[in-house]
Amino acid sequence: MKNVLKQQEKISISELISYPYNSLGFHLGAYLFKKEEECPAPLEKEDIYRLLLTKDTSAREEFGMYFYLFGNEDFKLDTLSEMFIGLFAYPLAIKYYYKRYQEGKNALRFHDLDHFKMLHLPLERIKDTFLIK
Repeated sequence: MKNVLKQQEKISISELISYPYNSLGFHLGAYLFKKEEECPAPLEKEDIYRLLLTKDTSAREEFGMYFYLFGNEDFKLDTLSEMFIGLFAYPLAIKYYYKRYQEGKNALRFHDLDHFKMLHLPLERIKDTFLIK
């Protein structure tokens, strides 16, 4: 079984799927199982961000996620480089990117939380709490 690391502790996809149906942990396990890819060790926050912020897995949506994170005050080099690549790859999506940036600004700051402690919480409750659209 594929494994992910959770703060020095291994947790498998089957353990994630055993969380309550509406929880972040369950949805994360289902997402990773559906993608059928080797899980990075440790599990990347980007996988959780994809669940919280994107509706599909298109490249445009993926780059929009980074604009959302930048609006949410995530000023890391990774975020900035992904934004630059997104602007270069999809220059006609600039209005979409600006909209995602504004949505990130309007959301409560969540990018720097320990999301792995929130695996048991309902996904929709997390979105509602942090005003994630």
